Amino acid sequence: MIKKLLIATSILSGFVIGILLFTVAPLVATPKFIVINESRETVAVQAHWRETIRDLGDIPSNGRIEFEVNDEASMNFVATFPNGEIITSSPAVYFTSGTVTYAVISTTSVDVSTEL
Repeated sequence: MIKKLLIATSILSGFVIGILLFTVAPLVATPKFIVINESRETVAVQAHWRETIRDLGDIPSNGRIEFEVNDEASMNFVATFPNGEIITSSPAVYFTSGTVTYAVISTTSVDVSTEL
């Protein structure tokens, strides 16, 4: 009887721990960023936050790049087209643990959204 009770308690404990990990893990995950180029040209992209500028390189038309930042701050994105035109996302978007931020570049804007 005690053996069955111990087994049932172990199974229940494992189940509860699994639910907690499943619930909490996304909230402590490193912030992730996905930049998508929906323009018809290759664009050079930079991400700006705090005192940091990260060059994301050239993203081809319909291309995307993903990166992570182990920080908590506000970020904006700067896209430079081959003709020298520069567009910047505004306002800067706040990111923290567990967030996924999307920056979508078109020919006229950089639209940014964040989700948990």
